[in-house]
Amino acid sequence: MEKERIVKAAGIVGVGTFFSRLFGLVRLQVIAYIFGYSPATDAFWIGFTLPNLFRSLLAEGALSIAFIPVFSEWLRNKSRKEAEILASNILNILLLILIVTVTVGIFFAPFYVPWLAFGFKGSFSQMQLAIKLTQIMFPFLLFISIAALAMAILNCERHFFSPAFAPVLFNIAIIFSAVLLSSRYGIYSLAIGVVLGGGVQLFFQLPFLKAKGYSYHFVLSFKDAGVRKIFKLMGPAALGGMTLQINILINRVFASTLPPGGISSLQYAMRLIQLPIGLFAIAFSTAIFPSLSSLDIREDLKEFRETLSLGLRMVFFLLIPSSAGLIIIGKLLISLIFQHGAFLLEDTLATYQALFYYSVGLFAMGGVMVLNRAFYSLQDMVTPLKISFLTMVVNVTLNFLLISPLRQGGLALATSISMIINMAILLFLLRKRLKKIEGGKILLSLLKVSLSSSIMIGGIYLFIKITSMLEEISSLFLQIIQLSGSLGIGIGIFSLLAYFLKLEEFGKVRQILKKVI
Repeated sequence: MEKERIVKAAGIVGVGTFFSRLFGLVRLQVIAYIFGYSPATDAFWIGFTLPNLFRSLLAEGALSIAFIPVFSEWLRNKSRKEAEILASNILNILLLILIVTVTVGIFFAPFYVPWLAFGFKGSFSQMQLAIKLTQIMFPFLLFISIAALAMAILNCERHFFSPAFAPVLFNIAIIFSAVLLSSRYGIYSLAIGVVLGGGVQLFFQLPFLKAKGYSYHFVLSFKDAGVRKIFKLMGPAALGGMTLQINILINRVFASTLPPGGISSLQYAMRLIQLPIGLFAIAFSTAIFPSLSSLDIREDLKEFRETLSLGLRMVFFLLIPSSAGLIIIGKLLISLIFQHGAFLLEDTLATYQALFYYSVGLFAMGGVMVLNRAFYSLQDMVTPLKISFLTMVVNVTLNFLLISPLRQGGLALATSISMIINMAILLFLLRKRLKKIEGGKILLSLLKVSLSSSIMIGGIYLFIKITSMLEEISSLFLQIIQLSGSLGIGIGIFSLLAYFLKLEEFGKVRQILKKVI
């Protein structure tokens, strides 16, 4: 029964995330068309770094990670009203923290932004632009953090629709702001869209909370048992999330030393990587988290192992062929989506280099998401924290070694290698803790998926080579034929092989599609 819920929830989250990532790509297309790779766009991404970092750290990171297991426990073992009061208490404490954080972030921006944009020191105007953009975008943190708390509450109630679709509105807000305001406000139009998008994402979820019967209570107590438990878990979770965000921050600092466009190429490549991550890894890790927390509270270790195994196998089944596909058609995809207006051929090549090396570690990025949720469900935040510190050191070391020969590709490869190491250690430690995790079943699935993906790449390669000989077709139309044909052939070959190899995960995907369609 729990597995059926996860499959259904993953389908809903997957569809919502697909549209979010789709509009995210449109957002990047609009930014690329209007602004291209320029000092202004690099300044925008630097300006967005800290508000987005604190979003991941405070709200969608540490708070959600610590809140969901405890709130699930309150819903199961205490009254509904007590759970509601706990949520209100956390909201009020969060508001106090956010007001202070936003105020400090705006006031001290001229002091810390120069350290984030180390490579901008030779350009006073670019540095000042990054500072102003940071100050404008910091209020985004207030809206998005409260939206993340609403998302966590709804997920605990097994409601996944509005949290999954709310980010779509965030992207739409930025798109409209860029199109309507760029002629007057330039790059500032993107910053305005970020703040508006955060507000829209929050207010979209409030009616669904009300429909679930939740009402606000003015209560503020740091001594409450639930609050103390959440904050006890938040400490290690925040540090763990901090190491992930520090990795991103360090990569941007390294990228700021590259020629103009280095930061943007990593950002655009990661946006393409986030499409399968969001569609598959986030969908399953989001759906599996409340279920694993509930199973731990019930002390159902057998079901816990089976649920974890399913999550890992599904993520590998979906991300490994996605990785293979991005490697073989990545350059074509980037060219078709972004190479318009101010986005030039050299920008496509730079972005593909980063995309290629990010793709190597795509399966591990998804695996880490699921494995971390397993530890969090066991209310163990310390183990993932220790591993994330180790992999951060690995990532920084590899950045130094690889940036010179591979430039932005080296930074992407460093991220991939560190994520593979992270996943391997987490898997080893979790197996040791749970005694077993259906390792043989996971390994067999992994081998079958890898074989199917390899054959799929061969089929796509042949198709592209054959269609490249069609000289009478225009370049744009040929690209569309190659991209759509590659997707169709790739999915067809992989699905056929998955069916003949009797992969259980293929049946689960069909089950999800039936429920969604």
